[in-house]
Amino acid sequence: MAKTTSDTVLEYKALREEILQGDIKPFYLFFGKEHYYIDELCKLLMEQVVPPEERDFGQIVYYGADVTANQVVSTARQFPMMIARQIVVVKEAQMMKKVEDIEVYFEGIQPSTVLVVCYKTNNDPAKSGKNIDKRSSFYKQAKKFGVAFESNPIPDYKMARWIDSYLAENGLTIAPDAAALLAESAGTDLQKITLSIDKLRKLLPEDRKRITVQDIEENVGMSRDYSVFELTKALSLKDAAKAFRIVRFFGEASKRFPLPMTMAALSGHFIRLLRFHALLQDGKSRSEILSQLGINPYFAGEYEAALRNYPVRKTMRVVALLKEYDRRSKSNARGEASDGDLLKELTAKILA
Repeated sequence: MAKTTSDTVLEYKALREEILQGDIKPFYLFFGKEHYYIDELCKLLMEQVVPPEERDFGQIVYYGADVTANQVVSTARQFPMMIARQIVVVKEAQMMKKVEDIEVYFEGIQPSTVLVVCYKTNNDPAKSGKNIDKRSSFYKQAKKFGVAFESNPIPDYKMARWIDSYLAENGLTIAPDAAALLAESAGTDLQKITLSIDKLRKLLPEDRKRITVQDIEENVGMSRDYSVFELTKALSLKDAAKAFRIVRFFGEASKRFPLPMTMAALSGHFIRLLRFHALLQDGKSRSEILSQLGINPYFAGEYEAALRNYPVRKTMRVVALLKEYDRRSKSNARGEASDGDLLKELTAKILA
């Protein structure tokens, strides 16, 4: 089994390499909030376990809402028809009534079957979603007899670096400001980011290997002038005129720029700035801090300005303001104020 690590990306790469080398386990449990890696690993197993010409007989796919644990176990224990090995996949297993009941399968695993369970936890912070209980016997048995891989979201401050790495694997590079724009615009949704990148790859001339901000603006539909990335930059530099111009646009295009997304990006930015202050106080060098926080050196100047404009106490005050306005936006405390009104008021207090 792949070496256990708290880093989802590293664990995914190690597990992917095992599968590609033919080290296939009889059982896989993929679960968590980052659905991209769950889908990628499931797709890879479906490609590797059974050759194309045998998939009509050897590839069975269920969906959680339409199947019971007993049906899954019964199918997995059957001998494959006229082929050496079969794969049984349960997609959207979170829709099953009692996914844990699949545990009985471990009492009599069929060696010629690869059983894959894909359990996706809701990744919307505004909604709750049940995850696989790591204290359960089902999870412990899954780890004992196969692989249990938890797919966690990539922290927002690591997204630009993740985009760099993803493009490098595909023979492309990206300008730092373009990576930041894509990261800020798409958030931590890897599926959205990879779809945007794949679209760009098809549209770029064959001799072009570098993605620019202009490419993203023209082909992905993200405007650098009106993005959360530009808002955080304007606030860092205390460019009030630009900040209010962006906020006004956000208020007029609230469907494109929902307030929860904007608040999450602003909170991430100022919490990262607070961590920067703390690491400086611990005696860390600026280069060490940039690396630790996943900040591209291209943006070092912006952070230097933000450190000057927002000392520790002021940064803490901004973080408190963001929490207050997030609470207000989700309750009756907002009164008759629109999302645009709340964001405009919040921006004025941040800049004060």
